[in-house]
Amino acid sequence: MIESIEIAPTTMSRVDEPKRRRLTVDDFAKMCEAGILTSDDRVELIDGELIEMPPMGPPHAGIVNHLAKVLILRLGDEADLRVQSSVLLSRFTQPEPDLAIVRPDSAAYMLRHPQPADILVAIEVADSSLRYDRQEKMPRYAAAGVPEAWLVDVRARTITVYTGPSADGYETSRTLAWTEELVATAVPGLSLVFEEILPEALFPAV
Repeated sequence: MIESIEIAPTTMSRVDEPKRRRLTVDDFAKMCEAGILTSDDRVELIDGELIEMPPMGPPHAGIVNHLAKVLILRLGDEADLRVQSSVLLSRFTQPEPDLAIVRPDSAAYMLRHPQPADILVAIEVADSSLRYDRQEKMPRYAAAGVPEAWLVDVRARTITVYTGPSADGYETSRTLAWTEELVATAVPGLSLVFEEILPEALFPAV
């Protein structure tokens, strides 16, 4: 008769779930300095994750450049205009809005990126990135306290103006028609008609 052997139960140590490590803006800067990321990489840091942006098509790039020319002339010395340059929203979020109207402080921006208190208007021109810009970037601009943001929808030919930032997003949004005038609430004296932002004559096939 074979005796049964009783095996003592072993104590298994619990293995913790792996944790995701969020990148900080300092990590992001070091990756750029080390050449891991270059100017050819269209990426931005959102909540500690690197987000790869799609390449800009001709309408997107054309509208950004056209609007930059209009705004530079209109702003004068009252504010600076940043074109596809980083802004620092938090320790983990450093997006690159297509355009950003910021308080004039060129000397400071040689040493650091504009921060929420510097940003007057964040502007995104959206083609293939519309959903991402609307659902991801607009709420983060609002949570950081950026007083105003514009979202230009290239395909729909509309521009939505967001104001009233809060932790839950912008409290007010208004989509402009072709005949309406955009009066910026965060930049005194700045107003544009829709045609100046998205000129139908220049982009008839959008």
